[in-house]
Amino acid sequence: MLVGAVLAGLGVGIATLLGFDLRVGALSAAVGVFLAWAMARELDPDHPASAAFAMAVSIVVVLVVGPAALLITLGVLLGVRVAAGTVGTPMRPLDFLTFIGLSAALGTSLVGAVGAGAMIAGVLVSEARSRNGIATAAVSAIAYTVVALFSGLARTWTAPTPAEWITIAAAIAATLLLLPAAALVSKTDRHTGTICRNRVTVARAIAGLAVIAALALTGGPGIMALAATVAAALVGTALRKLARQ
Repeated sequence: MLVGAVLAGLGVGIATLLGFDLRVGALSAAVGVFLAWAMARELDPDHPASAAFAMAVSIVVVLVVGPAALLITLGVLLGVRVAAGTVGTPMRPLDFLTFIGLSAALGTSLVGAVGAGAMIAGVLVSEARSRNGIATAAVSAIAYTVVALFSGLARTWTAPTPAEWITIAAAIAATLLLLPAAALVSKTDRHTGTICRNRVTVARAIAGLAVIAALALTGGPGIMALAATVAAALVGTALRKLARQ
């Protein structure tokens, strides 16, 4: 993971020195590759190789499509992680507060609704029988909406570039290939049992729907926001699966 992030940073740095305008800094590229790696680990807990594939895809996408929106990606990642149940323990009060706070922060961006929506979906999957979970989902939705209204967000849809269309098509195809998840053998982080196959299936669906929602909301900018992270993780995981067949 560290090697991939370093390579991404070096690649962007060298390209910038050579005069290419990549619209992304070396540090941002490295963080994006890390988030793609982390996302793939949640989408395919049994196969660390999927994360390696995701890093490689992320580096290519950063150079071709552009940088991801890191805060929005973080929201999707948290939602996917909670939905997948890889931690193995119920959410704690600090987790609930984090989700609410991040949802509010995402209210300054229209595409931020994707990150907030993913977190809300994750909470509802993980804490479906918890009043605290349901309350957190509701308050998170309200927090995003209030900030978005005060920010005066206006919806504009920009036609995607050919590279962005290819990215969204690849992400959708990868999602379909990855559903449903196969039976898992990996244990949760807290060793409370085996990770649930059905929950990983839901987590993969959330990731795929996040990319589609980003496209629907703003078009090209929405795709770019998640291309090098969420889309890269989906495609990398699918490529790992195809490589083993």
